[in-house]
Amino acid sequence: MREIIISKSEDGEKLKKLCFKYFDKAPQSFTYKMLRKKNITLNGRKADADAVLHTGDSVKLFLSDETIELFHTERSAKKTSDINTSNNSKRFQLNNDNIVYECDDYIIINKPAGVLSQKSSNDDYSVNEAVIDYMLSKGEITEESLNVFRPSVCNRLDRNTSGIITAGKTLKGLRYLSDSLGAKSDSGADKKYLTIVHGEYKKNGIIELYYKKDEALNKAVVSDTNMTDAVKIKTGFRCISYNISKDLSLVECTLYTGKSHQIRVTLEYLGFPVVGDIKYGNRLQDRRLSPRPKRQMLHAYKLRLSDTEQFTAYVPEDMYGYMEFKGTQGLNL
Repeated sequence: MREIIISKSEDGEKLKKLCFKYFDKAPQSFTYKMLRKKNITLNGRKADADAVLHTGDSVKLFLSDETIELFHTERSAKKTSDINTSNNSKRFQLNNDNIVYECDDYIIINKPAGVLSQKSSNDDYSVNEAVIDYMLSKGEITEESLNVFRPSVCNRLDRNTSGIITAGKTLKGLRYLSDSLGAKSDSGADKKYLTIVHGEYKKNGIIELYYKKDEALNKAVVSDTNMTDAVKIKTGFRCISYNISKDLSLVECTLYTGKSHQIRVTLEYLGFPVVGDIKYGNRLQDRRLSPRPKRQMLHAYKLRLSDTEQFTAYVPEDMYGYMEFKGTQGLNL
């Protein structure tokens, strides 16, 4: 027999969903059968599959160790986050310098460029793993609890884009972030970015284009005329300042839709490529700059979850050399 004590992280989860995740190698019919036979109980009683779990509830599995091992993948923090142990000192770690905001249910992080939002291979160490390690170190989760709930990032940034990324620490937090980030309107989008582009940007306002992405090439194209399988995207742009000596503009970007590479490909289409962008940028213009850009100059600097919850992540130092600004202080944002 094994017992799962429901923590705050799983509060609000349905019993069947918890069992589906725990018995990840079994068909869903296995869970329903075990519930009917009272081999899975909730607080010592037979329970309905749709029963909602609450912190402190007891889910007992009256099954042999062999059966559990057959249908359950044991997941521990060591298997997911002890990666490249010889290079631990260079891992991204959460601390007071990069945590923008934290509460019981979610966390807002200022991700540096060069760090993945979520790992793409088994050897990657991403923000997702950093959040899990951080919560383990604080005792907010345990290796055992990772078998039924895993904290996770809710929005993604490209590896070489810096700025605000969100992660749900609990199921409640994941749902709140997902609902908030999905609620966009013409009166004000949730996400704002700062970028540095070549040229004097003068096309302030909202730009609407047709968008499609070649997943095999991981590259998007946009047009002002419709294309086969295209969708419409909407982005707001506002030039904040212009550096005449370097012919560079600091531009604020507002996302009203959230497609991959949306800002970068739109600015390329408009004739103002993002500095340091090797996929959509202008390498010849980049080579003329000093210092030479080592990544795309794009930073997710502001997030609005609600009228009372707005967060700002200060601009990283590698963007300072191209404009006369620091952080977001002194800017008309």
